[in-house]
Amino acid sequence: MKQPMDARPAHAPASSLASRPSARQESSNLMTHMIERVRMINRIHAALRSSLSLEDIYSIALTALISRHGLGFSRAFLFEVDEVAGELRGLSALGAASRDEHERLHAEIDREEERLAHMVQDLHGLDEAPRGEESLFGQSLRELSSHSFWITTYQKFSAANDMQERLRRVRIPWRPRGTTDAAARFGDPRQPAPPRAAAGLLSEVLAGDSAVLVTPDRLAAATVPEDVKELLPHEGLWSPIRTQRGVRLLLIVDKPFQDEPLDHLDIYHMEWFAGQLALALDNAEMYTDLETAYHSLRELDQMKSNFLATISHELRTPLTAITGYVQLLLANRVGPVTQGQKEVLERIRSHGELLTGKVNDIIEIAEIDSDNALEVELKPVDPLNVLMAALPRVESRRGQKRISIEPIVTEAIPPVWANPESLERIFFHLLDNAVKFGHQHGHVRIDFTPRGDELRIRFIDDGIGISAAQLKHIFDAFYQVDNQLTRSYEGLGIGLAIINKQLALTRGRIEVVSEEGKGSIFTVIYPLAQTS
Repeated sequence: MKQPMDARPAHAPASSLASRPSARQESSNLMTHMIERVRMINRIHAALRSSLSLEDIYSIALTALISRHGLGFSRAFLFEVDEVAGELRGLSALGAASRDEHERLHAEIDREEERLAHMVQDLHGLDEAPRGEESLFGQSLRELSSHSFWITTYQKFSAANDMQERLRRVRIPWRPRGTTDAAARFGDPRQPAPPRAAAGLLSEVLAGDSAVLVTPDRLAAATVPEDVKELLPHEGLWSPIRTQRGVRLLLIVDKPFQDEPLDHLDIYHMEWFAGQLALALDNAEMYTDLETAYHSLRELDQMKSNFLATISHELRTPLTAITGYVQLLLANRVGPVTQGQKEVLERIRSHGELLTGKVNDIIEIAEIDSDNALEVELKPVDPLNVLMAALPRVESRRGQKRISIEPIVTEAIPPVWANPESLERIFFHLLDNAVKFGHQHGHVRIDFTPRGDELRIRFIDDGIGISAAQLKHIFDAFYQVDNQLTRSYEGLGIGLAIINKQLALTRGRIEVVSEEGKGSIFTVIYPLAQTS
């Protein structure tokens, strides 16, 4: 007789079959477990990735290793590898010294993590979402919360941890494989060579790329300090943490207070975690290097600016005396001078004034760079009046080349919101550049065009122009468009740099259009002043 499809086998009791999970339930449990593992991996990855402080990275790493919502080990130890001194130094640890203490520690951590989960749910309404359907924002919020929670957890449970204090007193002599005893002593014959057994165990671990399972018997055979054996009496996973600079840390975890021993999945998780920790340390080291380099460059730039300001002030004093004495001679205050002597004195005076102008420019840009420039006062300014004040300063250079400068005014020019002294410096340097790089009998036009709530002031010249390749550099200090040793145009190349810095101080901006051989248009733009 054929057995019905729903009939139970004779040897299977009904109660036994009822207690066994169905294939669908087993599949659901497996899927839930996999989702939790993926979330755990994402949580650890996000927490380590979001930290640039070494102390925070160490805190996150140790808490993530022992948390049941992390990798779930019982204890975690970090040793700092000092290849120069040839030793390992105890750095930090987290965990318990006994099973009872372990249960109390994890119960408290579990309560805190449960409280964190409810807080995240309240913030994002995650309690309304079906299990396994947490939004991307909710996942990100949970990951970032884990970051701060794990740091806080480490700080809370490591402060009064006797194991932490014992670890920090640990020093393990070690030398890389292949070095001689003499080399291991680092040139000091009074120091004994590191024990070979300890060197062998550590060399195997630190020279490799994988986690090594170290049994109590293996550790007992190694000649390591007794306090290390007391701290690590159980089977543990030892893993090197290698950054771009070499081996930085030795990470050790164990599971003495849990029912299941270390297995291949623990090794897999440990090796993955070691890679993530190494990446986090690489990022932190690069950030530290960049920060150090930035501060060094700032200090160097400050020294340069201070030097320029100091030396310029020192130069200006004798230059003022020279030009003053020349003026006395030209005015016949110390006796008559011949016509030939007057011509020589005029040249001295001219070059002295030119040199004084360059020194003043250096002082100006050095003071701005060294952050010594005072906050400038912005107020309504008539740009035409400022232009008229700047014109006499370029008269001698303009007269020598017979260049005409023509302000074009077709209607009333509205005031701008600016600083009159800064605006005069800007106009002077633009005029000076236009004249310097202009041709004999050239022409410079200045027009004023209101546009919206701004005024555009254009300086249009028919000089040598600027190539497209040079345009992106013209506001750099000391950059010369004509940079040949036999260049025809004098100057230090800081006029446009001063303009750029003055504009930044006074909230203006500048636009440049130029073509080599066809002149240039520099447009200064300032907001219109609101007048009642």
